[in-house]
Amino acid sequence: MKALAAPLTLAENARGYLSLLTRALKANFAYKGSTFIGLFTAALIYGITLLVWRHVYAQKNGALSLPADQMFAYLALAFCLNYALTINIDQRVGQRIRLGLIATDLLKPLDFQMAQAMQALSDCFFNGLIALGVWAAAFFFLGKGVFPAGPAAFLFFIPSLFLAFLVQYSIVFIFIQGAFYTYSGYGIFSSRIALHQTFSGLQAPLMLYPPILKHIGDWLPFQHVIYTPIALYTGEVTGPSAWKLLGDQLFWAAGLYAVGQFLMRKALSQLEIQGG
Repeated sequence: MKALAAPLTLAENARGYLSLLTRALKANFAYKGSTFIGLFTAALIYGITLLVWRHVYAQKNGALSLPADQMFAYLALAFCLNYALTINIDQRVGQRIRLGLIATDLLKPLDFQMAQAMQALSDCFFNGLIALGVWAAAFFFLGKGVFPAGPAAFLFFIPSLFLAFLVQYSIVFIFIQGAFYTYSGYGIFSSRIALHQTFSGLQAPLMLYPPILKHIGDWLPFQHVIYTPIALYTGEVTGPSAWKLLGDQLFWAAGLYAVGQFLMRKALSQLEIQGG
């Protein structure tokens, strides 16, 4: 499916993507009720995770390889990072595929994959502001344990955070392609969330996983969304190993983005708009 309008210049493309980002960000601020419900749900899940780990440490005091203060600081950082990187484009695009409205998006002169990336970036900007408030609350209760290990750790964390967004977005975009075939992405999107929650390091540092699960996680990209940025932020990984970790993130981000582009072309070649 090709755009009806003439190709845009580089400057026109930039203005178009910036406009998409701005409008999407305003839309996020408009739906406050949905935001508060989402935050409450995420906080409830996080609270249950904290209660479970408190019970574990109470029963196994001194027997775990990670001290309790480091564990709860990690969990707080994981929650903030996960909330900041939560994007909803799969639900939006899935609904538009189901209703046949996706045809309108595909006819626009802007690149569809990049346009969705701008939507996702607006989600992250908005959620990131809320996550900063949660981080401040975590500092109140946990102290300096939620601070970066040092200036070098923070400098490694900044590009890692951006790469984490690219990995997260690219994974979500790949799973979206399944909705072009099934016309209902509920099961596909739920599978992606389950994999993310299991292998990203959201519930616990991957170093504590059983060997077989850790081995599986090492071969999947989900760890680079949460576990990798936190490992750099807390100084768990430093020096040449930190550069290697950034390189791994970059490899996954670029590779997954390219795979998403390839799969979209395949999906559009057989797309049949419902109702038409």
